[in-house]
Amino acid sequence: MNTPASTLPSSLTVGTLNLPKEKTYHTFVLIISLLIWLVLAVTIIGLLYAALLAFLIWLGHGLLIAHLKSEAVRVDEKQLPQLHAAFLSACQKLGVTKIPQLYVLQAGGALNAFATKFSGRTFVVVYSDFLEAFGPDSPELRFILGHELGHIKSNHIWKRTLLAPGIFAPLIGPAYLRACEASCDRYGAFAAENLDAALRAMLTLSGGKQQGRTLDPAAFASQHTQERGFFISWHELTSPYPTLSQRTKNLLALRDDQFAFKVGRNPFAYLFAFFTPGGRLGGGAGALVFIVIIGLLAAMAIPAFNKVRQTSRLKMCAYNERTISAAAQQFTVDQGHPPTELDDLIGPGKPLGELPKCPSGGTYSLEPDGQGGVKVICSVHGEATWPPSP
Repeated sequence: MNTPASTLPSSLTVGTLNLPKEKTYHTFVLIISLLIWLVLAVTIIGLLYAALLAFLIWLGHGLLIAHLKSEAVRVDEKQLPQLHAAFLSACQKLGVTKIPQLYVLQAGGALNAFATKFSGRTFVVVYSDFLEAFGPDSPELRFILGHELGHIKSNHIWKRTLLAPGIFAPLIGPAYLRACEASCDRYGAFAAENLDAALRAMLTLSGGKQQGRTLDPAAFASQHTQERGFFISWHELTSPYPTLSQRTKNLLALRDDQFAFKVGRNPFAYLFAFFTPGGRLGGGAGALVFIVIIGLLAAMAIPAFNKVRQTSRLKMCAYNERTISAAAQQFTVDQGHPPTELDDLIGPGKPLGELPKCPSGGTYSLEPDGQGGVKVICSVHGEATWPPSP
């Protein structure tokens, strides 16, 4: 299948924008989430903690919406009317009947946009640098708007709340989020009605608003197929977003079948990804933070473990020395004199059937105690006592 450079395939309709794999992953994540919610409900305490966390998140989300309403520019027919008209057009094309509130937010040069929901109302936020880069009525900006409207149309925001426990599951959680983002790229391209514009917007996310629009999308997409390996595979498996090179390749596949293929991943990356949490904790900096946390926990746990092990060995050695000492006392009572060597205590008819072994590999010996008896000495722990003397 090859379509003209800027047009979209006729098979792409509102009903086919969501990828089939999104529904498949959604089913698995839903099952995991329901099981976790059930466990939390049964334990009661877990449910209370979940409710408390949800309340704190709700408070934080409320502050975010307050920031938007007081600091960002609300777009309407009077404020940025061209952008408002483009937004209404995208909503109509995608079948979004309940129009979200649109805001433009200055974010220090960041190129991004997001959709959110609070108290039953939906919001779309576009960072001002996107608006400056392409203009209010450009197909590139309609791609960005369409992508965020795709999240609203697909009800991803509510689903992420319901599916939160499953989304944090390794592998399947990030896979579901990536499928959602890939579907929304299709929404964006459908709203833009111009595939070249969609690609320019995508390349701008990677190359910046000055040079991004001049980059070759095919060359950038080739990075997804050429740059493979363990760390890239690990990054892909733990990230909640498809890589930008992969997203560019997926858009190109809408008009050219030579890009419509999947690439393999390093099998060892699946093992590491299985121990990396999903959600927004995984991928990129999130995975790095997770690794650092694990490293810090290990750095604290290993010395503690070694101390417990050494204490346990010292305790066992002290017990062995008391056992040998008791055998020496029994020998002294029976023979009328203390033993001169350990062999006097070991064997048939003697106090010890066999010599206890030091857990640290030390050897035991007898030495005079200066009071007419003997004391037991370990070559590793010396004259061990338990509990230790203050």
